[in-house]
Amino acid sequence: PIVEVSGRTYPVEIRYRDLPQATEFNDADQQQQLVAITEAADELLAEGSGDILVFLPTERDIRATAKHLRGHFTRTGSRIDILPLYARLSQAEQNKIFAAHSHRRIVLATNVAESSLTVPGIHFVIDTGLVRISRYAPRSKVQRLPIEGVSQASANQRSGRCGRLGPGVCIRLFSEEDFQSRSRFTTPEIRRSDLASVLLQSKILHLGPLEEFPLLDPPTSEAIRDAVRSL
Repeated sequence: PIVEVSGRTYPVEIRYRDLPQATEFNDADQQQQLVAITEAADELLAEGSGDILVFLPTERDIRATAKHLRGHFTRTGSRIDILPLYARLSQAEQNKIFAAHSHRRIVLATNVAESSLTVPGIHFVIDTGLVRISRYAPRSKVQRLPIEGVSQASANQRSGRCGRLGPGVCIRLFSEEDFQSRSRFTTPEIRRSDLASVLLQSKILHLGPLEEFPLLDPPTSEAIRDAVRSL
């Protein structure tokens, strides 16, 4: 069954940029992304008041983008605060996101700002369309962290972040055709993880066979057999 919970948001204008999506960046790809983010930020800053939220796949991308934007705004003489936001950031640094401020801000975030917390004051979003996601490789028995394109649902969740306070604008650094070709929803974590610890925990709690447990998204029988072999 699909459960729908309606909520009120303001309209968000979506603008697309035909920037090639690269999941393994070389220097040229990274420079192209930095230029695209900077141009999008300048475009949005000229449109009105409000802060900008930029979605990036990794901490490394956040650091590189922060350095590039600070240099850009120093050269233009603009007073724009650049703030990073990712899961491993200290609590004190994360609290800066929620502090009162007098200057306009650009918040550079991983997908932690997609649904885990709400950044206040956001009127604009720049979405690279990329995310680092945990995925188990059965052949090598390794839990990997590849960079992948986000699903349509995640992209819509990101754009909705700028429609909380009033009408917003989201610039997606990928084409509309690319968006339409993406999967509708993100693969549930239980279907892209090593199930050995899940299976062991279910045995400890006497939950019965995992394949018969009423999970919202049941794992494949192959994944369960692989977990049994691992244990």
